[in-house]
Amino acid sequence: MKRIVLPFLFALAFLLIACGKKKEVDQGELAGNAAKLYYEQLIEGHYEDFLRGENRSAQLPDSYQKQLLMNLRQFIEQQKTEHNGIKSVSYASSVFSEKDSTASVFLLFHYGDKTKRTGCCTNAEEAGCLDNAIAHNCQCLFF
Repeated sequence: MKRIVLPFLFALAFLLIACGKKKEVDQGELAGNAAKLYYEQLIEGHYEDFLRGENRSAQLPDSYQKQLLMNLRQFIEQQKTEHNGIKSVSYASSVFSEKDSTASVFLLFHYGDKTKRTGCCTNAEEAGCLDNAIAHNCQCLFF
């Protein structure tokens, strides 16, 4: 009898776990983590990778891409001069809008002089996934 009951209990437990309530993906948090990774690339000096992560950057003319890359370098240099650089970025919060499939992501920028600033990045859904969508605007709106 034990030979039949014990495997049945294990099978029942696995069946309950497999059929349990599925956890829904938090699109805002997903966009937030993506934005954080993009800005970590920027801090590390991977300007081209950061630019490629922005929405439709491949469709921009080469001259405009070069200007954006120059702006990114200048931004990082300015932060080094004013605040001893950006040391890290952390995800603070996000608000996802199902209506237009966008997320406003709030990041916290930690500077070398121990100051912190909050930045808001807009992310848009493209081809079924959220992607950083700030290529045609400034980097991130700071508060």
